Amino acid sequence: MKRILILILLTVPFLARAQNASWKFFDRYSKAEGFSSVQLERKMMRMMSRQAAEKGDAKLAELLDGIHYIRIVTVDGGDCATFLKDAEALASDPVFKFQLVMSESSGGQTTRFYLREAEFYSYSELLMLTYGPKETVAVNIYGLFDLKQVSRLSTIRPKRPKE
Repeated sequence: MKRILILILLTVPFLARAQNASWKFFDRYSKAEGFSSVQLERKMMRMMSRQAAEKGDAKLAELLDGIHYIRIVTVDGGDCATFLKDAEALASDPVFKFQLVMSESSGGQTTRFYLREAEFYSYSELLMLTYGPKETVAVNIYGLFDLKQVSRLSTIRPKRPKE
């Protein structure tokens, strides 16, 4: 019993490090000058899920209910080169096991999708990097989701207030 407890105590820091890799990156840039950020936390995802269910979209409701958070950081005049270097370092670090699942370039803009599927728990993490002359953005989605369904998130648009 003592050995099992010691083994658990020794492995928890490694699991926590792997789980918090993107948190540290997004936390650093969300507070930095020259960057803008949006963070949709678990409670917001649940509220959005209930709204989708009320509107009769059960698939979207299920997707939103499984997502724990979405973090978005955009460069608004900050150090774009360092931001990209740090984002690519996160995506390519073998400890965190992100895998490139898609890459696309068009009109000078490059978009890359990286996926990290969990080994010890059922949560996945999607990291999207878009960079080029138009914009530089990093998006991180964490939770239980089907990769095929994640594209549905782009259909959610906030309503503009009537003037």
